[in-house]
Amino acid sequence: MKVFILIALIAGLSAGAFADNVITTMFSVQPQLDIMLTPENIGAGKVTSVRFITYSNGALVNNTNITLNGAASGRGVTDADGMLVLPVNATSNGSIHVTAEKPGYKNGTSEIMSIAWLDISASSVSITSGINTFVTFSVTSLGKPISEAELNISGPGISFEGITDKKGQLVVQLNPSDAGKVMVTGKRSGFVDGSASVTSTGQQKLSISAGQSVLTVNVPVYVTYTVTADGSAVSDAVVNLSGPAAGSGITNPEGKTVILTNPYATGTITASAGKMGFADGSTTITSVSTQSLNVVASPSAITAKYPEYVMFTVTSGNNFISEVLVTLTGAASGNGVTNQNGQTIILVNSTGVGTITASASKTGFTTGSTTVTATGLQTLSVTASQTNITNGVPAYVTFTVTSGGTAVSGAAVSVSGGGISIDGMTNSIGQVTLQLTASGTGTINVVSRKAGYNDGQMTISH
Repeated sequence: MKVFILIALIAGLSAGAFADNVITTMFSVQPQLDIMLTPENIGAGKVTSVRFITYSNGALVNNTNITLNGAASGRGVTDADGMLVLPVNATSNGSIHVTAEKPGYKNGTSEIMSIAWLDISASSVSITSGINTFVTFSVTSLGKPISEAELNISGPGISFEGITDKKGQLVVQLNPSDAGKVMVTGKRSGFVDGSASVTSTGQQKLSISAGQSVLTVNVPVYVTYTVTADGSAVSDAVVNLSGPAAGSGITNPEGKTVILTNPYATGTITASAGKMGFADGSTTITSVSTQSLNVVASPSAITAKYPEYVMFTVTSGNNFISEVLVTLTGAASGNGVTNQNGQTIILVNSTGVGTITASASKTGFTTGSTTVTATGLQTLSVTASQTNITNGVPAYVTFTVTSGGTAVSGAAVSVSGGGISIDGMTNSIGQVTLQLTASGTGTINVVSRKAGYNDGQMTISH
């Protein structure tokens, strides 16, 4: 009887344990993994970074295995924040199956669609505004040319649409009106849109200057025109004159050209510079009926009867005038003709004290003049630090030579008499120190001399 009771008890316990397992299994459900991914569509043939986020019941789930298969393959594990970024390279159109796995969770799945991209390239990625340039746009996808792709081209002063040929190409002549970006977008059914850009750079602007700013009617002048761009000389630029003068020239490697300019009427002469690839530049020259000459002398004062070279500079307005005859009258005579810098040097030898008039004359100009003053010789004055010395006792005497209150350097000082004969020359402050030892009787004479001055004299007693 006890045996049957024990067997029944064991059977009951076993049945109870089995029932507990069944109940536990029935009511223990694994949580579902979910995947959030960005982007959901990618381009075939392009490496795209895709962000995966795993979560369950609104909570992030870390250390989750992510597996890709289909049009692309890959594998990775989410970080502590349930995030993973994978570079995905789809080799064809189609879907990419995404699976998220972690023990204790039901797998999560999702899909990424792979669509081929349009790749657009340009034969020239940089062109210059204002210049017609042929550019070939090529459209490919997964390495193959794409025909019948619609291209839209826009930019500064550009708006164009076209369709690629069997080679996937479209040839367009572009001429942007300004610097900027020329944007190209491509569309075709079944492909992700593509885009590219071409840079339009602005033209350098030519700058031109003229050697003369004012010319006289019917007076031909060789004028030098200089053409630069951003401070650098521009060669082979064409310079054309318009207005009351005609002529043209081409600049040399230094950016210069010389044109004989002969105005036939008063007004404004325009000098224009042009060269392919540059924006034109211009400057103006004024044509007048007559111009006044201005003459300046250097120095403006000389010493009478002492020949001296004087430079005369002749201008008109802001321009130096060449081939001007400069004639001297009055206390001196002579003449000279100015060079290309408007200068002439004349040796002036006045016959006496007075005024010398320098007149500048040239056809088409009003005569100008200036004066040079010829003065008489200045007189030297000499003083001594002591004017009485003792016979037989050496004395150091400092002599100071001036003229009109100004120290005179390079003046000779001679001391003679009373047993003394000695000479010296003044320094930059007009002084010289001499050792004098007098003897006997008689006057000690001191004389100071310098070319262009009257002598100065004094005496020393002993």
